[in-house]
Amino acid sequence: MKTLLLIGSVLLAEAADPIPARIVDAVSVDVDGNVVRLGRDERMRAVALVFVDVGCPIAKRYAPRLNEIAALATERGVSFYGVLSDPDVGFARGRQYRDEFALKFPLLLDTSGELASRLQPTHVPEAFVVTSSDALAYRGRIDDWFAAPGKPRATVTSHDFADAITAVATGNEPKNARTEPVGCEFEGWDDTPPDDVNWARHVAPILNAHCVECHREGEIGPFALDTYKRARRRAKMIARVVEDGQMPPWHAREGHGAFRDARVLGAREKAILRAWAKAKAPQGDADDAPPPPPAPAGGWALGKPDLELVMPEPFDVPASGEDIYRYFVVPLELAESVGVVAFDFQPGDPAVVHHCIAYVDYSGWARKMDAKDPAPGFTVFGNTEGLLSGVGDNNVGGIGGWAPGARPYRLPDGHGMRLEAGGDVILEVHYHLTGKATKDQSRAALYFAKKPIEHWVEGIVIGTNRLDIDAGDEGYWRHVQMKVPAAFDLLDIGPHMHFIGEEVEVMATLPDGTQKPLLAVDWDFRWQGVYVYREPVHIPKGTTIDAWFRFDNSADNPDNPNSPPKTIQWGWQTTDEMCELYLTIVPKRARDFARIEMASLASWMRSARPKTAAPPWR
Repeated sequence: MKTLLLIGSVLLAEAADPIPARIVDAVSVDVDGNVVRLGRDERMRAVALVFVDVGCPIAKRYAPRLNEIAALATERGVSFYGVLSDPDVGFARGRQYRDEFALKFPLLLDTSGELASRLQPTHVPEAFVVTSSDALAYRGRIDDWFAAPGKPRATVTSHDFADAITAVATGNEPKNARTEPVGCEFEGWDDTPPDDVNWARHVAPILNAHCVECHREGEIGPFALDTYKRARRRAKMIARVVEDGQMPPWHAREGHGAFRDARVLGAREKAILRAWAKAKAPQGDADDAPPPPPAPAGGWALGKPDLELVMPEPFDVPASGEDIYRYFVVPLELAESVGVVAFDFQPGDPAVVHHCIAYVDYSGWARKMDAKDPAPGFTVFGNTEGLLSGVGDNNVGGIGGWAPGARPYRLPDGHGMRLEAGGDVILEVHYHLTGKATKDQSRAALYFAKKPIEHWVEGIVIGTNRLDIDAGDEGYWRHVQMKVPAAFDLLDIGPHMHFIGEEVEVMATLPDGTQKPLLAVDWDFRWQGVYVYREPVHIPKGTTIDAWFRFDNSADNPDNPNSPPKTIQWGWQTTDEMCELYLTIVPKRARDFARIEMASLASWMRSARPKTAAPPWR
């Protein structure tokens, strides 16, 4: 039985399964306006935070010691941040405090009180250590320097914060999980947004952290939100779509896997956006505003790629007709084999590019197909069969993909995908016609490993093409299943359907009968993506992976492409449907991949009734 401690308003579990701190991978901004994902770079890291205050003398006196502890944390592989959480402190004052006390670590400005609401500090300074799996491992004092406010000891004998960082970095539990902080009272925040809620101090940091990445010139957002003038025009719209859950676009349900890059606003952030719109979008003091985050260099979010793959020439996309699947061949100019650690894609014309899948072909098959077609690229079997059906044994494998809403992501540290020299890359581009003729010249980016690869990744797909969805059927379920013949680690997961897809639930049943939820998604065809686990999920041999897909082919579905509804079956057009689940895995033993791949293919051969039942817990 677990013993529970109530500390402030934070509930800690002393035994297994501690309550998540909701800190790792959370988004904030520092006093320079940089967007920060806590504990994130090439891998997930433990996080150390200390709440400070511009007016607290004890917090000020600790500045040199905090610099030393921050250096220790960096050496131990732990992310270290200071936090200013005060409704009366803006960015200019935050930068002044950082510079005055020569702080050498990122100083986050918690202008909404969101970080404080999650950790509930009672004093400043107060320190927290959160594991890479988002468990709160330590909270309390920095050390025993102060016996009480204004009463420093001559000798420090207990280095609690530093010791907790070292313990967590080495996979151990801190000797003391809780100590009493000594300092100024944390004055905190009211339950409601500040009376003077404004764009500069409160709203701009939220938009920069969660919205501007897409809502800036040249990105996929329909309008920009990177200046006060632009955001003010959309204040009511922002409040509405945030309240409705349309934005930020994130469709994974909580409790079904822990994922990186979750686009989730906290309750306090939502309240501030609503209050700002209600107050008629005041600007506030422009000096309090952070600068907008810089646009990615060269347009690539991950920086300059090691290899950029551009369609050889523009492709003319007609105004009307059926969807087009076109395959473009780009020579893979590599002198030697490499490990690919990240993939990105930029549609030439986002209005017509529905998705792209990139393959590598070592057989020369694609190059021969391209030579037969006078137009740029080629089409396989009149767009009805797809690439893999036309390849046979031509040694073609996938290396990446993109769909609206997908973000580029780097594989976890030490992981990579093998790419041999001497082949061609095939960009499969699906064009969805819009009524306006245009040209497209899309491009992809590859990023290579700079150190030896420890784990080579592979990809599998489970699904079915046995779909027969009657017109008017609002609850058509399809169940697919894979029995796992050899152990692997699961890195990411991505479902795929078309317009009438409604939801997906995926469950792993382990050999001992334990059920592990892997994903639950409220499907939105406009925002498809790959859900990347914060930490790889181990799938042992003997596990069964079950996935349930629900479709709504009724007239009440506003996304239904047919009015009145028509019977829909599997097919390549967006007006057809698909039922697929993509998994990126690392087999525990490389030689087992062939067996795992065959098991995934068996899911497509498994007999299925025209309609299957909902998940058994429904």
